[in-house]
Order: sequence, then structure tokens, then C-alpha cells
Amino acid sequence: MGEVSVKFSQTHKDKNHFIRHLLRDVEALDAMLHAALFEKDRQRIGAEQELCLINAQYNPCLCGPEILNKATDPHLTSEIGRFNLELNLDPVEIRPDCLRSMERQLVQLLGMVEMEASHEDARVLLTGILPTLHIEHLQSGGMTPLPRYQALSQAVHAMRGKDFEIHILGVNELIASLDSILFEACNTSFQTHLQVAPEDFVRLYNWAQYISGPVLAASANSPLLFGRQLWMETRIALFQQSVDSRSSSNHLREKIPRVHFGDYWLQHSVAEFFKDNIARFPLILTKDIEEDAMDCLQRGIIPSLPALRLHNGTVYTWNRPCYGISEGQPHLRIECRYIPSGPTIADEMANFAFWLGLMLGMPPDYHGFEQKMPFRFAKMNFLNAARSGLDSIFIWQNHAWNANDLILRELLPIAANGLKKIKLNTADVARYLTIIEDRVAKRQNGALWQVFNFHRLRESYGVNAAANILTQEMYARQESGQPVSDWPDIVLNGFFQLTDTVEQVMKTDLFTVQGDEPVELAKDIMLWKKIRHLPVENAAGELIGLLSATNLREWEERTEPHEQLIVRDIMTQNLITVPPETSVQDALQQMKSKQIGCLPIVRKGKMVGLVTDTDFKRLNRW
Repeated sequence: MGEVSVKFSQTHKDKNHFIRHLLRDVEALDAMLHAALFEKDRQRIGAEQELCLINAQYNPCLCGPEILNKATDPHLTSEIGRFNLELNLDPVEIRPDCLRSMERQLVQLLGMVEMEASHEDARVLLTGILPTLHIEHLQSGGMTPLPRYQALSQAVHAMRGKDFEIHILGVNELIASLDSILFEACNTSFQTHLQVAPEDFVRLYNWAQYISGPVLAASANSPLLFGRQLWMETRIALFQQSVDSRSSSNHLREKIPRVHFGDYWLQHSVAEFFKDNIARFPLILTKDIEEDAMDCLQRGIIPSLPALRLHNGTVYTWNRPCYGISEGQPHLRIECRYIPSGPTIADEMANFAFWLGLMLGMPPDYHGFEQKMPFRFAKMNFLNAARSGLDSIFIWQNHAWNANDLILRELLPIAANGLKKIKLNTADVARYLTIIEDRVAKRQNGALWQVFNFHRLRESYGVNAAANILTQEMYARQESGQPVSDWPDIVLNGFFQLTDTVEQVMKTDLFTVQGDEPVELAKDIMLWKKIRHLPVENAAGELIGLLSATNLREWEERTEPHEQLIVRDIMTQNLITVPPETSVQDALQQMKSKQIGCLPIVRKGKMVGLVTDTDFKRLNRW
């Protein structure tokens, strides 16, 4: 949402003033469509690059506002999270070198951001979700301090009437909550735009919906969040839940979330889409508007439709119609919002080429596909792709296809023909589409590479260290420019440069008991799981003690057979704990000086992890 002078207004006067302008904007849009005022003789493409900022330890770097304050390039703008920024590329008219020209600008702009970021000891990483993100990065200090983000968060929170909750079930399960919309900041995308003529809009928009599943499967790059493997494109579920303004109090009502794929094929015109959104989704934000769109038209001025554009910017369809003005002429665009950032510039441009070729290459025998293909299949394909990526099964032309065969045998030839229709350079067509072909044939997109290597690293180093090492290696490979299909697996050599905090080496998959439970239970858990230390928590989840193998041995030596003790009777209560930010060196020193083999990691009274002497020995740090 790029609007600057927006506000969260709860007064009826402000809302009604804005709604009247919104209705006038729709009326003006209808009039412009009827009068054929839209640009037709040119076709442009565009893109928006969202990116992550990481520090020298490969963790999120909350320095986005500081970089923006010093940077002078107008292409660079803020994102809702302090650890994100966005680059808006210049629109490029479709011509033989349009994609290569866009790639050159993207390389140049990312180089500029890298240079600006270096002054803050930060680096740039292109990835759908940063593996080293923790929920602590999403607290209030993680939001970019601009009024429009605060207004958006307050408005959606007010509509929900409660905090934001996410519940995503994939290979692992994640349940978390925040008091702001900052879950949205976890997502970074490479959003692509295609200008289309009004008379082609319905056909091409429906086609954009149809191809979304296979394009998403090929480009998936967001499988991990907070150390858990969820969906191959976790961004899809996360974004929907992060700004969901619906309430569960009336489960009988069918209400569409503000982030959605859609529920039907478009029938008449782009105006139908905007009218449906106005009818379904209440205002979130308003702004002061003086321009009356219909008055502008009557005076021969093309209106900017500010109310319509603002409202459209708060409804997040994965394929979104956009209205704009170029050189005094209005135009329509289709914005593809589901393609993730990364893993490299080459991969992103290949994704763009694949999508663009498909958009422009629809074969004649596909015309009218909406009459034969129920919309629910297109939606199901999209959700399957988000969950399973290249392991998806798609319904295509009313037949079941696996993702690999559909992309290689059916869709890549269509994309090649589409790029040839616009006379794209032959070498560029071959380069970009070969990247997609290799990725699918080798079954290695960004998501699959991350998942395979993360689990190998996790088995050897633990969750947080695995996420950190994975991020290091992603950054190194991004710098090489090699497409992800050619990335080798990470070699487990034991000499990775781990960050110097216990957060990176602690265990987080912990077994615990409560203080009033029988000692026999604790003993069996420690025996079954082959562990020497068992944390003890109270009903509120606060750490109150620690049970060790020594405690159990002493219990067995002195306890009479008829005695039935509980854990609180024998646990160690005077614990030495440290926060996650403690350096590994300080943690080691404490463990050695106090002669303890286990150190609980605690934040706000609750244990978030545990390190033992065995963990440090495994990492050659003892």
C-alpha cells in the first residue's frame, strides 16, 4: 500500500465523504470504458521488487528507515517491516529487449541498495520468507514508523476486534498471535505487471487466474517460517491470515477474506471487479480528496481515481487489476502478486518470462475455456501449488496432470510462443525458459532446495543454527548469480560461521513436565527420550525448575518404596538462566564456572530453548 496521506477514520462524516468519491470514481471508470478512452496502441510491463535486509549474522536487520533516510533514488521505498524495502522498476514498453532491459535495471538498483545497506552493516537477500525471522522481530519495534502502516494496522485490528492469529498446518504446524498486522512483513514478493487493452481484459484476467497454480508451483520459494516447514509457498496462507478482518462470531455467513484468489470467472469488464470489491469489503482507510472524477471528465481531464485506487490497494487479490495514467492516457494492468522474491535475479526474471509468455501466448483452442472449466478447479490448483509446489496434481482442461508434465509438455511451449509473438530476442527466450525447464526437470526450485538442506542441517545443528546456516548459503549462492536449479547441496563440514548467540544453537523442541506431576513420569520421559535434563513449568508455562539425572539418582537412593513424590519435591529450583541474546562465549563460561551441564534460555519468564554441554561439544565449541 503505497499511499502516504491516508488515515484510519472512524467518523461517519469522513467515511461517507470518501464513499461518495469512491462511487464517483466507479462512475467515471464506466464512462471512460464506454468512451474507449484507454490506451491501446502501447503495451508495457513493470515489476516491484520486495527484499529482505539482513545483518552480518544473517538475522533480520531493522534498518530499512535509516537506509531510506539517506538514499536519494526515487525507485526505493518502504515496506511495513523495518527489515524490508521495495524497489519500483520503471515501466518498459514491450520490445525485443524488454526483459533484458528490466533485468539490467534490477541488477543496478539492487547494487545501489546493497551499497546503501552496507553503511548500516546490512546486506540484501531475495527470498520469499527469511529463514532467520523470529516472532520477536515482529513486535511493535519491527514496524516501519510511518503513519500509513499504523493506520492500516489499527483499522484491521478494529474490524477484527481482537489480535491477529495465524494457524498454518503443513509438514509442521504453526500457531501464533500478534497485536498488529506485522505477520504480513514476513512475506516478500516479486510482483509483475502487464498492461492490457480494456476489450482484452476479461479474457486475460481469467487466463491469469487459470495459469496461477502452475506458475506458482514452478516458482515456490517460501517453505519455512519460524523454524517450521509449512507450505511450499507459506506466503499464500500467511498473507491471507495476517490481514484477515473477518470475525469467527458468525460462522454461518460466507465472507471472503481481504486476501483471496477469487470465487468466479470475470464476466463483463474490469469495472465488475471493482464494484464487487466495494460491495464486499468495508473501508479500511480513507484520505482527503478534492477531485471529483466525473467533473474532471466533463472538463476533458483524465481523473486519477484516488478513492478507487486506495480501496483497491486494501483488497489483496493474487491477480489484481490496476488503473493508472501514463503520459496523460489511462491504462489497465494485471498485477501478478503471488510470485516470491528470489532465489536469484536470474530466477525472478525467468519467472517473469514464464508468466509473461503464458499471458501473451494463449492458443486459440483455449479461448472460451471458462465455459468448460469450473472456477473451483483454478482455485484448487492455486491452493495445491501453494501447499505442494512441484509435487502438485492439477486439473487442467478437465484432466489430471502432475505439475512437472503440465509445465514441461504443455505450458513451456505456450510460453515460448507467447514470447515469440512479441518478438523477444531469441537468446533471451532460450535463457529464461531454460531456467524454468531445468528447475522443473531437476525438481529443484527454491522451496525444494531449502527444505532438503534445512532438514539435513537441523539434524546436525538444531533448528536455529540450521536456519542461520541456510541463510548464509542462500546469500552466497545469490551473490554467485547461479539459478537455483544449479545450486549444489550444502556440505556438512562442521565449520560454518554461526552467529555468536545461544539463540542460534539452543534446542527448541523440548520435553517438559509440570511441578505437580509424579516423579515416575519424569523418570520415564527422560529414559524414553534419552535426555539428562527435563525443564519443569507451571500451568502458565513459566519455568520453575529443572530435573536432572543427578536429581533422579538421589531420589532413587533415598526414597522409600511407599513414598509418592511429585517433581517439585526433588527438582532444582535455583536456576541459572540466560536470555537468547547471550553470547555463546558467555554461556560457555557460565556453564563451566558453575559446573552445570544444562542452561535454560528464558525470555519474560518463559523458556524458549535449552543448551547443554553436548550441544556445544557437537559444534566444537566446548
